[in-house]
Amino acid sequence: MAIFVWVGTLAGERFALVSGVRTTIVLVCLPLVVASIHRHGWQLRPSVLALCVVCGVVGGAHSWHKAATPVSGECSGVAVIRVDPERAGRGTATVLELDHRRYRVIAHGIAGRRLGARLVGETVHVRGYCQPTEGPFSRFDRITHVVGRMNIEEVSENFGEGSAVMRAANRMRRSLVDGVQSMPYELRALFTGLVIGDDREQPRQMISDFRASGLSHVCAVSGQNVAYLLAMLAPFLSRLGRGARWWVTLFVIAWFVVLTRGEPSVLRAAVMAGLVATNAAIGTSMNSRSILSCTVMVLLVVDPMLAWSVGFALSVGATAGLAWVSAWLGKVVGGRGVVAATLAAQVGTTPIQLLVFGYVPVVSVIANPLAVGVSGAVMMFGLPLALVSSLIPAIEPAMSALMSLPVAWVAWVARVSAAVAPTGLINVVLWVCVPVIIWGVHRRRARRLSAVAG
Repeated sequence: MAIFVWVGTLAGERFALVSGVRTTIVLVCLPLVVASIHRHGWQLRPSVLALCVVCGVVGGAHSWHKAATPVSGECSGVAVIRVDPERAGRGTATVLELDHRRYRVIAHGIAGRRLGARLVGETVHVRGYCQPTEGPFSRFDRITHVVGRMNIEEVSENFGEGSAVMRAANRMRRSLVDGVQSMPYELRALFTGLVIGDDREQPRQMISDFRASGLSHVCAVSGQNVAYLLAMLAPFLSRLGRGARWWVTLFVIAWFVVLTRGEPSVLRAAVMAGLVATNAAIGTSMNSRSILSCTVMVLLVVDPMLAWSVGFALSVGATAGLAWVSAWLGKVVGGRGVVAATLAAQVGTTPIQLLVFGYVPVVSVIANPLAVGVSGAVMMFGLPLALVSSLIPAIEPAMSALMSLPVAWVAWVARVSAAVAPTGLINVVLWVCVPVIIWGVHRRRARRLSAVAG
């Protein structure tokens, strides 16, 4: 069902005529799907799959063809910052929302410096020239709900801090950075990437190393971060009653989404965690495959543009690999959890990586087991330790030095892996060898077990 909704959503780009009937169609189709499931169970009935396609088509058509029309000409007013500003050459790049329309901005000079000091949710008064998005990046802008470009002429020095929720989230993010001020600059940039997915300050060489080694995902907040956060809170949550535990769990998940800016991978992980918590609260059970599928359908109905998001596809692919393949791979490679999970996630993401990037580094099979466990420890303990350190400045240097060790290890693994990573035909040949080696290990284990049993 999730696949049919996804395919239908992608097809919606070609059906502009149905873009205005999304609400009506969804309100008609959803009860029919629920009624069919209630009567026949989770059977792949053609009528249900057809309804899934219809819901996807109208959702995709509405999102793709009903975007707000950008202003063309001079524009000014109070704008909300929707993407954390980052350096772009000598300027500052961000996305501003003005009059319920989102514009991509690159500002220079005083305007750029003023924008660079702000965070998501804060507001500034801007004046500039707006125009529709054109060129090779217009499609990417449409997917991210950006409708135009704004050439900034002036940004006010005064700013608004936004809603109470965004003020609290931004203060926590700033406190997180304050708690590791003594950490070397590059390691601090990697630390914030590991903990909250903020990789804006990472140098280009570090970004290249992580891409070449297949470790870029560790700097993208995802289900791993959510799982570590809930695991850290488990001793506290276990003391609560079922109802209270459910409410607190949902609050923690929602707060983490706000803190990490609601990236597609975070949304996928948050909805899955919420469904798991809900099933636990009402005393029912769903396997990970069903939870992932329900999550995909819910998110595509809420925001159909996720169907075109590469980050969302990679997150779903990795989770699908873990849900469908990891148990079998665990038996094949001898129950080594990290290795099996790495290979399973790689199986799920490889088709997408090949389609979008055309290259999957084989060195990631080695780099991920070396780095993921250590980066996981940083994800689990980095946030609370950095916040405590920001509250007690006297311990900040020692805390920064302590946390620098695992962060430096992750950076070293990425750097060395990128340096030795093969490319071209050698990379392809080594990928062919990977399943052969796995099969050989499996046969060897099987013979050893047979000998022990005999």
